[in-house]
Amino acid sequence: MERTSTVFDTVVILTNSEEHAKRDRYTMQAFRPRSVVHFSSGSEAIDYLSVNRADMVLLDSSLDDMDGVRFLKLIRHNMQLKDTPVVMVTADSTRNHVLDAIAAGCAGYIIRPYSSETFKQHVLRASQVERMTEIEQQQVKDAREMVDMGNFDDAIEAFEEIVSEQNLARKYYDMGCKYLVKQKYGQAIIAFKKAVKINDLFAEAYKGLAEAYKGKSEMEQYKTFMQKAAEVYAQFDRMEETKELFIEVLKYDAAAPNPFNTLGVRLRKSGDLAGALHAYKQAIELTPDDENIYFNMSKAHYFMGNIAEAKVSVEDAMQRNPGFTEGRKLYRKLFGKDYPKNETDEATGARPVSAYHASIRDD
Repeated sequence: MERTSTVFDTVVILTNSEEHAKRDRYTMQAFRPRSVVHFSSGSEAIDYLSVNRADMVLLDSSLDDMDGVRFLKLIRHNMQLKDTPVVMVTADSTRNHVLDAIAAGCAGYIIRPYSSETFKQHVLRASQVERMTEIEQQQVKDAREMVDMGNFDDAIEAFEEIVSEQNLARKYYDMGCKYLVKQKYGQAIIAFKKAVKINDLFAEAYKGLAEAYKGKSEMEQYKTFMQKAAEVYAQFDRMEETKELFIEVLKYDAAAPNPFNTLGVRLRKSGDLAGALHAYKQAIELTPDDENIYFNMSKAHYFMGNIAEAKVSVEDAMQRNPGFTEGRKLYRKLFGKDYPKNETDEATGARPVSAYHASIRDD
């Protein structure tokens, strides 16, 4: 078998088929791995990967305890494992399965039966994409060391150089969408992976900028860049990271907008109603008592033609603030009548928007 110049130390093969495992192990010899480990259980593989570094994971769609896409989602939510390259190697070539695997974060998609050349190309591309931001990651590390040493001005200059090209992530994301339409899934995976990695890098850079400005006691700038970092994480549905940064921002600015709500407004205005609705649902996990988010959800449902859901959401908004003027207008439009007032409403009128609830409304 012809060997490649790329050499892997450890490779993990995940499949509940002994025949598939044998074929993958044989083809993987082109990369001269020191160790090839096979698991049929996804949970056992996660336990192994939590304490052992792997250069590549080859993942079948069928495991003993879960399907391949479920495994992908689990490790992508694990900060320790999220950058591990995972290539799907499966007989399932249906469009929906490919799209689910891309959405879950696979680095490549190989359809069985495969040729050795096709296999090598996909594995090589996957490993290269995972390493594409090594230089920039080192820049972030160097800038963080400047912050630790108190060289805040130099750190700010270094971080600003990194974030100056943030439009690259959007470019790769749009490119991935175009490839999906053309059913060029391999190129789509590469484009989306680049977008995700660049956004992760920018989030780290924004956090670094925030810390540098905090070191200079410039708290307005600190809040601004922490908010930017939270919004970057929100774009890629990173709930835990978004929540952590949002809570930090709230310590210094109780009126800070919910980053998922901000994302939802932007998606709705760009025509992505399903994406906006998902973002609003995530926003509720951060600020569950904000009537503006339920109002935005109601509008998204309305534009999608989901009138029953729109009614439920606007009622949720009004229950949280019976005097919510914009909510009353939408309620009247959906129900054909005014939202009922009670004695408390008459006495208090519209509840003033507290600092905590000052979120963006999707007008």
